[in-house]
Amino acid sequence: MIKKRFVVFMMLLAISFVSMDVWATNIEDAQRRQREINQNLGAVRAELVNTRNQISAATEELFALEYAMALAVEELEGIKFELAIMESRLEQGERDLEEAKIIRDRQFDAFVQRSRHIYMNGWMGYVDAVLGADSFTDLLNRIDHVNRIIEFDRNLVQELQRAEENIAVHVENTQSRRDDLAVLESIHTAQVRAHDELMMEKAALLEELEQDAAGYLAAIAEMEADEREIQRAISAFQAEAERQRIAQQRAAQVQRPFVHDGRSLQWPVSGRGVNSGYGNRTDPFTGRTSFHTGVDIPAPLGTNIFAAEAGTVVFSGWMGGYGNTIIIDHGNGMQTLYGHASSLLVGNGATVTRGQTIARVGSTGRSTGNHLHFEVRINGSHTNPMNFTSP
Repeated sequence: MIKKRFVVFMMLLAISFVSMDVWATNIEDAQRRQREINQNLGAVRAELVNTRNQISAATEELFALEYAMALAVEELEGIKFELAIMESRLEQGERDLEEAKIIRDRQFDAFVQRSRHIYMNGWMGYVDAVLGADSFTDLLNRIDHVNRIIEFDRNLVQELQRAEENIAVHVENTQSRRDDLAVLESIHTAQVRAHDELMMEKAALLEELEQDAAGYLAAIAEMEADEREIQRAISAFQAEAERQRIAQQRAAQVQRPFVHDGRSLQWPVSGRGVNSGYGNRTDPFTGRTSFHTGVDIPAPLGTNIFAAEAGTVVFSGWMGGYGNTIIIDHGNGMQTLYGHASSLLVGNGATVTRGQTIARVGSTGRSTGNHLHFEVRINGSHTNPMNFTSP
């Protein structure tokens, strides 16, 4: 019954997975399949819990049956032992009865012979014995002796009869007890056989339940693997969607020229001075004239760097001579760059607000000291940051 229920349940579960044979082609399909897997996982896990509860109950019942079986076998062995004793006593009683009958018959034969002698010869033998007395005292002794013989014969016969009756009663009682024990033996043998059959049934049930549990565990492992694959597909769909969104955003920014809305960008650090402005300058490393694409703002190591305006982080990492760098896209073709940071606090794709701390001042990359290199780019081209902000 358990095995049949397990097979039916797994067949229904297999039917629910027919739609899983074809891999998801879009994120909605993948998410729908993920929900189906999770729903089926819940159902199988519930069945596994139920099966394990049944295994626990069946195991306890089997232990109880084994204990009861041990008691029944022990009691049956006791009955068999007592029955053997009764058999031995019965055999001994029957032998004692036969011996008592033999002794009684011998004594009875002797008594009959004496009686026959008295009948054939009359009481003369006794009379002669009495009359042959030499004196009155001897006469009394002889009469008493004769009476004793007669009384002894009568008592002996009665005692033999009582002994025979007692032995017969003993044999009868022993036989009755033996019959009772035989009935008990039959009952207990049937009880032991019933316990044994029930234990075999419980053992078979326990084996089926354990096989079912193993099947549920295998199904759970398979579905969890499918769920991981689906999750990877969902993550891939999401990454692709994000890539397309960024690409579309960048394409839109290129298509739309930046229009300055008159608002000033927030100054990106707490320091207010600029030690190297936008435009031509003497390169501190080569000593030759080069074009500086931003402004350098000196500040102590670890000073907070703020986002000049709200936007999306399109780059966060190491960028050659810029060192640790963050680029934020503000829309309408405007991007701001923050270079030489000692540490970066936001990652790619992060959405930041105006004035949010995004990094800390350092001297990484091609730098001669702690400062922030700050750039403003319009539609991909650098421009003077001072046109959009001021210290």
